[in-house]
Amino acid sequence: MSYLRPLSNTLVLVLVSLLAACGQQPTTDPLTKSDAQKLKESLVQSNKYLVATIASPSGVVTTSRVGGQNLPSPVANVILASGLEPQSIDCTASETPPRAQQQDLDNDKIPLQASYQVNCSVGDTRLKGSIVLKDKNDNDPKSGYTVDTDQYELTFNTGKPNESGLKLDLDVDVTWSNPNYAVRYNFNFEIYGSDGRFGTTYAYTATYAPDNAQSPFAGGTFNYEGTLDFRTTTKLYRLTGRSTGLKYSNSCKETFVGGSWRLEDTRGNTLQVVYNACNNVTVTYNGEAL
Repeated sequence: MSYLRPLSNTLVLVLVSLLAACGQQPTTDPLTKSDAQKLKESLVQSNKYLVATIASPSGVVTTSRVGGQNLPSPVANVILASGLEPQSIDCTASETPPRAQQQDLDNDKIPLQASYQVNCSVGDTRLKGSIVLKDKNDNDPKSGYTVDTDQYELTFNTGKPNESGLKLDLDVDVTWSNPNYAVRYNFNFEIYGSDGRFGTTYAYTATYAPDNAQSPFAGGTFNYEGTLDFRTTTKLYRLTGRSTGLKYSNSCKETFVGGSWRLEDTRGNTLQVVYNACNNVTVTYNGEAL
């Protein structure tokens, strides 16, 4: 598949517990340009998982890429974000409890609580794991929801010497705070392969202001501040981050569609990510294009 090559040299997100176990401490060294390039690639790769969990949560998605099943949008879109091609796919997504036994009193298409076990394959590419979706208040369609992944792993060249893949640990909590929403992200992502394992992790709570209160997840604006830990094979960078007018649109499944995200290391070096349109991203390091 065409995306296998960039995955092998893309940096990734890894659990804080793993970093602690390794005893690695944040460096005060400046973020190098080569590491900034890797960070750029990682952010572009990870965008699709961030927007996936917001895309029309009160709807369902039917697509051959997930076996032609009707699944709640946050669940289906996380699966789609893995990039599996629809040709010759063998995919199941069993639900617990079964659909007929799920509670949805407010009829917002978000169950009170359901777990989806995903098992997909295309040739020697495998996708496995679980996604749990919960309604914050099943008596209020505006209340919000949570999405949690567990042991979610995409593997390429499964069982072969050149096996590679990615692991996702994504927890999202969307809570209504009239008239806006608070969106808490704990996002951990790991890619492994011939280049070893690389990673970063970040956690933050964003304010999400919908463009239209009647269709809150059709589009809106994110603003937040937080930290991002970026781990290479030899260093752990701790960067401060701030978004400005980060625009989300349900019509885009790849990236945000406007606004910017600024990351800064302990020495004042900056990585500026600007979203010009859907899947159109400009990244600069200290003002120089990457």
